[in-house]
Amino acid sequence: MLRFCSFLISLVLLSSAFAQDAALDRARQLIDSKQGKAAYDLLAPLEQQRAGNPQYDYLLGLAAIDAQQYTRAVFALERVLAVQPDHPQARAEIARAYFLMGENKTARREFEQVKSLKPPAEVSANIDRFLDALDARDRARRTGITGYLEATLGYDDNANAATSTSTFAVPGITGSPVITLGGASVPQRDEFLTLGGGITGRYGFDDTVGLIGTVSFEQRMNDTVTQFDTGSITASGGVRIQQGINEFTIAAQAQTFAVDYNRFRDASGVVGQWRRTFGQNDVGTVFGQYARLSYPGQDFRNTNRSVLGAAWAHVYGGSTAAFASAYFGKEDPIGGNPGFVGHDLWGVRIGGTYGLTDKWTLAATVSYEDRKYLGVDPLFRATRHDKEENLRLSAAYALTPNTTITPAISYTDNRSNLVINAYDRTMVSVSLRYDFR
Repeated sequence: MLRFCSFLISLVLLSSAFAQDAALDRARQLIDSKQGKAAYDLLAPLEQQRAGNPQYDYLLGLAAIDAQQYTRAVFALERVLAVQPDHPQARAEIARAYFLMGENKTARREFEQVKSLKPPAEVSANIDRFLDALDARDRARRTGITGYLEATLGYDDNANAATSTSTFAVPGITGSPVITLGGASVPQRDEFLTLGGGITGRYGFDDTVGLIGTVSFEQRMNDTVTQFDTGSITASGGVRIQQGINEFTIAAQAQTFAVDYNRFRDASGVVGQWRRTFGQNDVGTVFGQYARLSYPGQDFRNTNRSVLGAAWAHVYGGSTAAFASAYFGKEDPIGGNPGFVGHDLWGVRIGGTYGLTDKWTLAATVSYEDRKYLGVDPLFRATRHDKEENLRLSAAYALTPNTTITPAISYTDNRSNLVINAYDRTMVSVSLRYDFR
């Protein structure tokens, strides 16, 4: 009888072992097929029973990283290294977990220890990419100055953003006369040169808190219709706080925009952003902006602008990435200013880049913005509603690590129920940019 009971106990234990091995096999299959979250859900309930088994702990660590449970991954992989301190895969994965947690110093130490073990060339190359990313993080946090200079030559088939409809009625004028546009009021084709540049400075108090400041300018000079030359100067300054995988930025911002070298619009306000890393390849952002828009000599146009939005970016590897953003907001007329100068707005933007070679990067962006104005236009006796679509295609070629030449084409279609505000526009350009660090 005792022999039979021992046999039954052995059979149960053997069955349990087979079941556990089957769970590990299934988890490995899920991880290999990029279903790490499902593998984590399978393995996590077994931790109390199987913790201390290096094979189990290693798979749990991999699955936990994929499920963005980084602290749990570190605990599991530490158990592997406690038993097998020279386990190169476990040390590489714990380094990746620390990297994703924003523990930069610990991640660097672990990656460098893996490199000292002389791993295969492909593993070493992957570690180098992480070390490069850590270097970039360090540069972003420490004291320093970066900047750029850019020159663009191009052709614009509607340099003054004029309506293509040359004849229309204006109900708000007595007798509702028909207006016929001509001269500079119709679309003007022209070549242009744009010069731009900027400087960004950082002062890091420590690895967490730093001051940031940026000044940039851009001046477009048309060849013939110089009265539509435009320029801007923008300055901002604020604080950036890094807490692990979270980055918070708040800054004051000011800008002046000129037409024909005369101030047309001033803006001043504050911008804020929360940026969070999700996994190895994803970044999410929530942002907000508040600004006062002032028009010198046209105070009736002054508004307060507020915008809230969110964005997501996914990096596939190298220079290949995809991104999307959405936002909504409002421009409120100030004081007793008429409603037709303000509007409600919302918009979306999607795009991506594709690293064709080490030198060439293709990019495409599509955006849409909807603007509903807040009052009846007195001339056209209707409430304005604009729907603006933009498309931009470009191909950047790296002449040197710091110098890029970029041919591009862009198209804008602003559809409006008020004919005077409807237009379309195509620009073809080539830009030469130099970044200094």
